[in-house]
Amino acid sequence: MKRGLLFLGLALSFPFQLPATGLLTPAADVQNQPGLTLDQAVRKVQRETGGRILAADAVLSAGGPVYRIKVLLPSGRVKVIQVDARR
Repeated sequence: MKRGLLFLGLALSFPFQLPATGLLTPAADVQNQPGLTLDQAVRKVQRETGGRILAADAVLSAGGPVYRIKVLLPSGRVKVIQVDARR
């Protein structure tokens, strides 16, 4: 039992995102790519939707690096918007 909890604790402590490709990729790799920064993508989504940002993650998908931004829209809906990090 203790060994299982130790493994779970270690697994949850590493900063990895699960991209659409099914492979574990460090989220920091996305930010090292040229193009938009995560902060720029967040500001863009907030400006375009008028909503409140709830979360933002950088992941590598099959099509390349993307930012997944969860936003609370003025209508009360929560939407996840993907922004291409290369633009």
